[in-house]
Amino acid sequence: MNYKERQQIIAESPISFSYLKKFNIGAGTLHLINGLAMLVLTFLVTWPKGTDIYTFYLQFQQVSPTSPVLIATPNPQVLFTISYLGAILAAFPLISAFAHFMIAFPKNRTYNENLKKGMNPYRWYEYAFSSSIMIWVLATFVGIWDFWSLAMIFVLNTMMIMFGYLMEVINQKTEKTSWSAFILGSISGGFPWVVLFAYFTGAIIDSGGNVPTFVYAIFIVYLVLFMSFAVNMVLQYKGVGRWRDYLYGERAYIVLSFVAKTVLVWLVFAGLFRPF
Repeated sequence: MNYKERQQIIAESPISFSYLKKFNIGAGTLHLINGLAMLVLTFLVTWPKGTDIYTFYLQFQQVSPTSPVLIATPNPQVLFTISYLGAILAAFPLISAFAHFMIAFPKNRTYNENLKKGMNPYRWYEYAFSSSIMIWVLATFVGIWDFWSLAMIFVLNTMMIMFGYLMEVINQKTEKTSWSAFILGSISGGFPWVVLFAYFTGAIIDSGGNVPTFVYAIFIVYLVLFMSFAVNMVLQYKGVGRWRDYLYGERAYIVLSFVAKTVLVWLVFAGLFRPF
């Protein structure tokens, strides 16, 4: 589907810009309710022991007091402790609420102009933060407690999201869809899952399968929801059925975002208080 065809379909879409404005206001309101409710509950409940985040620098030690030979060994140091995870989880829907209200009000005209071109940069800006926060939290659940490893996971996920933005920028006026940004984004966003899976498998083996059920649920649910966004993009650019209309795909992104964030934050929040 080329640029002119995409433009024509958007112009004739049964989904109007005024409808999307109301849809964004509704989604923003629901995200705001979720975020505020979680923020309030964070300070009403007694949280389990926090998670220590480490730095693993090297230290050099002599093989023996009389030997000049030095050996390098890891020197783990606690950098900080995550004590109120609820506040971090609340940021997930609150960031989304802010983004929805921004495109529904002060940035609505720019939002509509971008939609006519077959893109929504504000979506990718929001996902870059909210999605990266959630995978960062999930990484700590499977035992990744090194700050710099977590930082790399956060950045790789952010880069994946921005490749999604680049996908839309590149294909605004192409006659034939270029999938280069999608492929690079899949590599960037997929490798953190290889690391998460390795740690998750190791945790299962080391604990004799005694990993809390909610961690299994979070891992599987997030992976499925994570993949659903990529599927939505593929359907858009392949022009499958109703996804030929970019505005239909835009609405699908809004729905997926709300479902994913709501399910995940409450699953994590409730799971932390279940007996292991």
